[in-house]
Amino acid sequence: MTRQILSQAKIVQTSIELIEAGEQLSFSTIARALGTKSQALYSYFDNQTALSYAVVGWTITQVNDRLRTQLFGLSGQQGIVAFATEFRKLALVHLKLTRFVLAKPRTKDYPIATKAFTQLRQLLNQMIASQYPEQQRLLVSRCIRALIVGDIVNVGTGWFTDDTISTADSFHELLVMNLKMLATK
Repeated sequence: MTRQILSQAKIVQTSIELIEAGEQLSFSTIARALGTKSQALYSYFDNQTALSYAVVGWTITQVNDRLRTQLFGLSGQQGIVAFATEFRKLALVHLKLTRFVLAKPRTKDYPIATKAFTQLRQLLNQMIASQYPEQQRLLVSRCIRALIVGDIVNVGTGWFTDDTISTADSFHELLVMNLKMLATK
């Protein structure tokens, strides 16, 4: 493969494929998969960290797009539950990519990732704003995010092994229970 057919998008997509396949992400493994030399990637990304945050930004942008489609016309508790359920489902389907994204510290140094996370937060906050007073919104947002990430980690690592209630059902129950509790405060 020659340099002329490389692009940031192609490099990011190949990186995602490697992550999903369980490969360690490095310029060497990406270049090998693309049939080029690792030096060619420096024309598109300054370093591995910049590429990693491009992957994060692309991933969260795709999640945003999917959530906007799924949530169209929803608000309040119905919208919050749909947001959390769909986010959880996507994350578990793409667990290796999710782990990669969750492992990256939040930073404002990479605008593509910052913009994607800002849009994700705004989408959730729109759902919350239609149901909760302003002074509760941050707490509600943190609670929902903690439930989603905690469930992804627990399900993804196999910690939830009791089949008495499915992981999807327990997630839904915990989410609704917490939303009701927060509504009474």
